[in-house]
Amino acid sequence: MRIRQADEQDLPALAGVFAASAEDLLSRYRPDNSDLWPVNPDASLPVYRHVHATGAVFVALDPEPVGFSAAVVRDGVWFLSQLWVVPKRQGTGIGSALLDEALRWGEGASAFTVVSSPHPGAQTLYMRRSMYPLWMQVDLFGEAGDAGELPGGFEALSDDDQPWLDEIDREVRGVARPVDHAFWREAATGIAFRRDGQAHGYVYVWPPGGWAAQPRSKIGPGGVLDPRDMPRLVSAAVHLSGGAVSAAVPSTNWSALNELVRAGFRLSVTNTFMASRPLPDGSRYLSSGGSLA
Repeated sequence: MRIRQADEQDLPALAGVFAASAEDLLSRYRPDNSDLWPVNPDASLPVYRHVHATGAVFVALDPEPVGFSAAVVRDGVWFLSQLWVVPKRQGTGIGSALLDEALRWGEGASAFTVVSSPHPGAQTLYMRRSMYPLWMQVDLFGEAGDAGELPGGFEALSDDDQPWLDEIDREVRGVARPVDHAFWREAATGIAFRRDGQAHGYVYVWPPGGWAAQPRSKIGPGGVLDPRDMPRLVSAAVHLSGGAVSAAVPSTNWSALNELVRAGFRLSVTNTFMASRPLPDGSRYLSSGGSLA
């Protein structure tokens, strides 16, 4: 087995590794979520290409791909975007080797972070590398009805909004990431929340899609300066999404959880956000998911 940095041509095969590994994980730890599989590997390719272009992807070969890792560094903070090993090779040290390769690539970062699956081995792997739980990431899903128009106080995001988006992200997430916002603005509908002409928050609403068997719209990422604005932001995002929709919410963001549960959303799965040092507590943040958090 050898590890090398992946080329863009490797990405479709790596998406296949993800699909096989994700289905195995779901069957063992989330058997009640049978609506999530079979996994659609092609749906992961846009974010893999983005991470490959703006971070690093490593592939384990023996001689075909048996696992891969991917990481980005944003504003000095390293984030593990992907770590997957085919089921029949799990527990053989491949995951550890891929993680260490990604960590070496990010040497010098001010913090190391990951959204971990509930797999006990995965969480132990991260804790052994000094990443510890900060909060649970709560995935919820629900029905939003018919999509509506932008409510008052909200307008479409543009490239000119990036400076204040960076300010909000640094305050609520601990890291600015303009390169990811550019990716999100191309793939999703970004909306800004303004009051008295001043920006107070943002959120992205995604068209139906994703790797799960049943395509859903998605809400996130998003953030607000004042937690009292979070229910209004969430309500506007649900109003815009329409149909089946999911959201990934830090367990510390009680106002968003309350608003979504009040709107009829239900718990789907939970993951764990882990970091090597304290970061903002997530109480004013909506996650983008597990690939870019």
